[in-house]
Amino acid sequence: MVNYILQYYQQIKNGSVVVGQWIERLYEYIIKGLENKEFVLEQKKANNAISWIEGHCFHVEGALAPSQLKLELWQKSLISAMFGICDPETGLRRFREILLVVARKNGKSLIASAIANYMFQVDGGFGCRVYNVAPKLEQSEIIYSNTWAMIQLDPEYKEKKERVESERKQTHQKVDDEETIPKRRMSDIFIPATNSTMKKISSSAKKSDGFNPSLCICDEIASWEGDKGLKTYEVLKSGMGARPEAMMLSCTTSGYVSDSIYDELIKRSTRFLLGDSGEKRLLPFLYMADDPEKWNDISELQKSNPNLGISVGVDYLLEEIAIAEGSLSKRAEFLTKYCCIKQNSSLAWLSAQVVESCFGSPLD
Repeated sequence: MVNYILQYYQQIKNGSVVVGQWIERLYEYIIKGLENKEFVLEQKKANNAISWIEGHCFHVEGALAPSQLKLELWQKSLISAMFGICDPETGLRRFREILLVVARKNGKSLIASAIANYMFQVDGGFGCRVYNVAPKLEQSEIIYSNTWAMIQLDPEYKEKKERVESERKQTHQKVDDEETIPKRRMSDIFIPATNSTMKKISSSAKKSDGFNPSLCICDEIASWEGDKGLKTYEVLKSGMGARPEAMMLSCTTSGYVSDSIYDELIKRSTRFLLGDSGEKRLLPFLYMADDPEKWNDISELQKSNPNLGISVGVDYLLEEIAIAEGSLSKRAEFLTKYCCIKQNSSLAWLSAQVVESCFGSPLD
């Protein structure tokens, strides 16, 4: 079986893949942890997740729809780390909080939908609960609808549904396999046989209370409102206590909101990757440009766009760069959405980094 983590790490080291400092630090941490037996890679668990996703998940929009999903190496490595790295003593998954920061058009919603589908139908077990969370219900609909579309495109789902309907017409009775077929109701997608559900919710702390998630997909956390977003995240996280292998997957580009859960997770992630934290359950994939001064350099943009040349065209980025070079507001947006370098406002002429560098001790 192929070790996609090691394969990706080797490509980073030999320069055939260009990544930023935070991704390089993450993979150095993973490889060192595997070598020191701090945790182990259960190759079968990792490859089972990848094989199932590539066999049962599909592109649901754009030029590639409705073709089968083919994962890139960086995505296979991410999934391997999520589902394959385990504690040596318990055999349980090591990481519970996964943060994916990546530029726009790099397929973060697609990979999140595929992971949600895998957890919902396979890995979550009996009573699986998957939640798609976003600031607005319409936004949480994106991954939710993508997942349902993937289910409907699956030949296995189609074959089973057609067979069950045929048997029911012939016998005029309920067929046993009918309970194993995913169904969509007004409130959720569910599988009766396993009592598994997938729901979409808005990021409201009150409504989130009492949930017992197997997987939370937190979409575009950079736009979650400050204190409210922080509380929502913590409520969802605390709800995972009863499930030893529950996970939170936060997917986002950068943003403009200050003092948000995004800021908190970035601080935790960078401390962790610098070795200044004792955290063990956090897995941050920070695809960010290193040098803001090189924001219009395609070589630098590879660091925040791992799908450059695949789902993100070089010509498209060059066009966006040409526009941004003549507009301060467009440049701020480009830095935020394509470099994943946070800005304090879409119209501000000072970057968030410059503003933050002026902070000092509070005056009495």
